[in-house]
Amino acid sequence: MSDINNKQFSGDDEYPSEQDQTHSTFLGEEINRLLQRLGSPNIDTVSGVFGLWKELVGEQVAQHVSPIKLDRGRLLIEVDDPAWSTHMKFLERDICTTLSHHTGTTISGIDIRVKSGRANG
Repeated sequence: MSDINNKQFSGDDEYPSEQDQTHSTFLGEEINRLLQRLGSPNIDTVSGVFGLWKELVGEQVAQHVSPIKLDRGRLLIEVDDPAWSTHMKFLERDICTTLSHHTGTTISGIDIRVKSGRANG
């Protein structure tokens, strides 16, 4: 009889083992070292800004504005319409405060670009 046939499934397989958690921690540390060498913020900051964007800025803003790059505390965003560029300039301080609070990293400002390739219809 093979080992696979003898394996007992306890239902605990969905929880990471101690070895998996150690591997995950090691991987996170390696990613942070790589990001640091590239001049990028740590994985928690990156995942906070990019992974929680919709929750942090709201669905309406997220439909028209996307985070592109975080570099030295400045966030580059892309808007789908020039009107959103103006709107984001008014929201800049609030967004920087919210992102800084949730990521633990100071976001000092926002740089805005309008998405290219927009149809002029």
